[in-house]
Amino acid sequence: MDTRKAPELERQARWKRYAPLWRSLIGLIIALLSALLFFSPVVMKTLTAPIAAAGLDPLTTGLISALFLSTSAALISVMVIRQRLGATIGAGIIYSLSYILPFLHQELSPHYDPAGHLEELNTSVLVHTISVLLASGLLCVYLGAAIGSVLGEVLLDPIWQLAQLIWHTRFSSTQAKKLAGEKVRQRSAWNLFSAWVGLLTLLGLFLLSNGIGDLLFFSPDVGLHNPPAVATRGTLIAESIASPAFHGQRRSFLVYLPPSYQDTTIPERRYPTLYLLHGSPGSEYDWIRGGKAVQSADTLIGHSAIPELIMIFPDGNGRNGDTSEWGNSFDQKQLMENFVALDLVHFIDQKYRTIPTSGYRAIGGFSMGGFGAMNIAVHHPDIFGSVISLAGYYAADGSIWGQNTAYMQANSPAFVLPARPQAWKMRIFLGAATKDQPYYTDTQRFILELKALHLDYTFDLENGYHDWNVWEAQLYHGLIWLQWR
Repeated sequence: MDTRKAPELERQARWKRYAPLWRSLIGLIIALLSALLFFSPVVMKTLTAPIAAAGLDPLTTGLISALFLSTSAALISVMVIRQRLGATIGAGIIYSLSYILPFLHQELSPHYDPAGHLEELNTSVLVHTISVLLASGLLCVYLGAAIGSVLGEVLLDPIWQLAQLIWHTRFSSTQAKKLAGEKVRQRSAWNLFSAWVGLLTLLGLFLLSNGIGDLLFFSPDVGLHNPPAVATRGTLIAESIASPAFHGQRRSFLVYLPPSYQDTTIPERRYPTLYLLHGSPGSEYDWIRGGKAVQSADTLIGHSAIPELIMIFPDGNGRNGDTSEWGNSFDQKQLMENFVALDLVHFIDQKYRTIPTSGYRAIGGFSMGGFGAMNIAVHHPDIFGSVISLAGYYAADGSIWGQNTAYMQANSPAFVLPARPQAWKMRIFLGAATKDQPYYTDTQRFILELKALHLDYTFDLENGYHDWNVWEAQLYHGLIWLQWR
């Protein structure tokens, strides 16, 4: 061996030995720099604007943006340096600093319900939520790194391989083989270890991130604060009936019974009813989880702000989970309106101690449920004396109407109400949010129609988006507005 080349070979061996560490450090730096660039105010504003335009609340908009940008930072870092560990750590650090810490600071500050009652922080739920957010962020970073690795192989590997070929020509074939053999042995052990660590980490992130769907659908802060303290609380019951409108198919729903319902000293007491319809996509649990309907009712009843009532939360999903619009389909195979107005009302009045008159029966909903509530109410003013429509629309839309113009008009409250004097005595509560389009505009147009008909209504305008924070507050106000007669 040429002794003059020995020091150079030793330096080369040391570099090879510590190459993974250096590459991890370089990957970390590239990921940090990329993330800092992506999370700059200009980029964030450009990205969040179209997401917010879709009607999502700021917390959800920020979460989606942070996940996307962290993924992009990891992708670029791995594509350039081909080292996943450093890229994952770097992108994860920026994601935590840009979203997790501000979110944590916000949730640790005092929270109040719409009436100003303090809601205590649920620490265990907060820990779980932070775990889900962290795991989801790291999982997205992993996916970004994987995509970056593939792009690096296609776009940058030819350049790196050419550079390595030129570099290795400086050594003899014997020396090159010796170095290559050592490199292969080192890589084999390292690759085996890192492969298993990566696999186990990925599986752990998949398990921990379970629940991110609910955080995106409702809001990252859902369930983090306990309801204000009250002496007694109501009861939530899961029910189902075989619906004649669905040819005997069982339909599920939830029933809220007020605190005094189980009191054996007043077995004859009867209660008004409120039917609450969810949006699309959704389920019968949405008003409880996102809208805090049970919490609001318990609080208001506990503070003697409203009379006790029964609330019913039906499942409005159509065949195979299709959007139902809470209406009777044109082909008459899905009679969702009949299920609510006839089957469900009859069952509730038969089984529970209700006051079975329209003056003590109300229907409400948000988005698709807001449309459905108004559509059902104008068709059945003899059944529902009050209606609460939040973020609703008032012209039929969707495939269930069969693209039949006459049938769509017959299921458009804006078209039906002027020609239906029987519904003019119905009490109407409308809710909208300033940044919620097109629902804010739809509500404004419907209000003009009510004014033209000289019909009484109440309008609740909140500053916000198409989100649960708005509907929670408006339902709270709507419960107070309900004056049974």
